[in-house]
Amino acid sequence: MSTASRRRVGLLVSAVASLGLTSAAVPAYAATGGTGHTVTSTDNFHGTLSFQDFNPCTGDLLNINTTSNVVDHITYFPDGDEVWATFTEEDKVAATDPATGVTYTGHATFWGNFNLNERNSNSTFTGSITLTGSDGTVVKYREVDHFTLAANGQVTVSFEKPSLTCG
Repeated sequence: MSTASRRRVGLLVSAVASLGLTSAAVPAYAATGGTGHTVTSTDNFHGTLSFQDFNPCTGDLLNINTTSNVVDHITYFPDGDEVWATFTEEDKVAATDPATGVTYTGHATFWGNFNLNERNSNSTFTGSITLTGSDGTVVKYREVDHFTLAANGQVTVSFEKPSLTCG
């Protein structure tokens, strides 16, 4: 699975998790007697992840290690049955191409949101990865994805705009 696909799956998981948190917020709203108190939650994650993926410029397999800081936030507005959720992820990236011995270092930043109200819902994702190889090569990947759904479930806007620069 490519990094971009992994991030899109992550955005979907975040949106689904946000909906789950919304469900958890409903009893808190009911406990207030339905007075419409806003419920918010913010979670932080700091950790490391090791995985393999392919260098999009060469096709070579990379052994990748990331040190990450992730912030997830959700706000539930019960008076209008609205949800707003975001995540921001910043990664310090180190990767090695075992075939060539080239090591890559750099950073990655991802952001996504999910909004839901009685009129529509939408989600936006942005990603940015910049890696510099020990051989002087640079890999830059950028992506913006968005979709909007009308209240009837019809997609009214949808696009994916990836960009890859190798050099």
